[in-house]
Amino acid sequence: MSYLWIKVRVKEKNRVLVKCYKNKLFIYNSKEDQKYFYFKIKSSDKYLLKKVCSCKIKIMDETGWPKIKKYLKKYLSFILAFIVGLIIFFCLTHIIVDVKIIHSNKEIRDLLTTALEQKGIKKNTWKKSYSKLQEIKDQILKLYPEKLEWLEIETKGMNYIVRLEERKIISNPKAKSACNVVAIKDGLIKKIIYNKGEALVKTNDYVKKGDILIEGTLKKDDEIKNTVCAEGKVYAEVWYQATIKVPITKEENILTGKVRYNIKIKNNAYDDFLFKSRLKEYTTDNYPLFTLFNTTFFWSKQKKVTKKTITYTDEELNALAEKLVNEKINQLLNDNEYIIDKKVLQKNKLTNSFEVKYFVVLLEQIGEQQSF
Repeated sequence: MSYLWIKVRVKEKNRVLVKCYKNKLFIYNSKEDQKYFYFKIKSSDKYLLKKVCSCKIKIMDETGWPKIKKYLKKYLSFILAFIVGLIIFFCLTHIIVDVKIIHSNKEIRDLLTTALEQKGIKKNTWKKSYSKLQEIKDQILKLYPEKLEWLEIETKGMNYIVRLEERKIISNPKAKSACNVVAIKDGLIKKIIYNKGEALVKTNDYVKKGDILIEGTLKKDDEIKNTVCAEGKVYAEVWYQATIKVPITKEENILTGKVRYNIKIKNNAYDDFLFKSRLKEYTTDNYPLFTLFNTTFFWSKQKKVTKKTITYTDEELNALAEKLVNEKINQLLNDNEYIIDKKVLQKNKLTNSFEVKYFVVLLEQIGEQQSF
């Protein structure tokens, strides 16, 4: 049921009340101030009130469905635009327009295209969930175990990106019947571990690249009795020169205290803010609000920053170069290999960078099997 709030002047109050009483027009609520008297009636009694009251009346507000219709009519264009926007957004985030298979072999691409289409992975279809894609991937791998080694189906925007590794069957190489362990680098021997063959070097021997370290020929009284494939590891000191360059300056973000708020939307196809930010440079803190249809909504706090260039001190440059050279070398080392010693040979402070040359001593495994 809908109602109307009516406004009349206070001096007309009594006359209006009498008219309402005589015509059985019920008043549901009332209030007044110094100038006006307000009262509430049913919307259906509006025309009766106008008929029986000769004084000036004004409709202030109405409730119920008429008010809802009024607002719907007023904001119809906005509501329609919002609904259309939701439909477009849903389509953009749930429809696939292309399937890209990344592989150089056309035969494999054609094979996989057919298999994917049979599973519903094709153009102009609804996106499938992550779990469904994993299920399809496993099914295809089981279908072609002799052709496919690895397969990945990734959703990127409105596309499926399919990556794969072709299975190549390689026959097991025959074991080497006769081989030596030879040096692949110059170095000073520090440790020898072997279980087949005969060691020709000992600790603190200096060897050159190509020297035999563990021999596969077994002799007795200078007579060859047997040949084996020598097995073992030989660790030696190896010497290098390494050059490291580090920048003299770095940029840091300085918070200005200015903050803006936004809504961030993230799913498999979309990862961006709902509204364009008015800040040029900012950092963002995102707080999850809720997840709907595999789409997560975040309350985003954007904090304005300014860029500031900071120049490293000499102590900081030395520490940075030391850290970097250690990281670079350790990336190249295997198990049981390590840095024995490291010395600075030269430092150069250039216009935009700081250059340091090091002399580095490493413990490395330098033995490699070589057939004969």
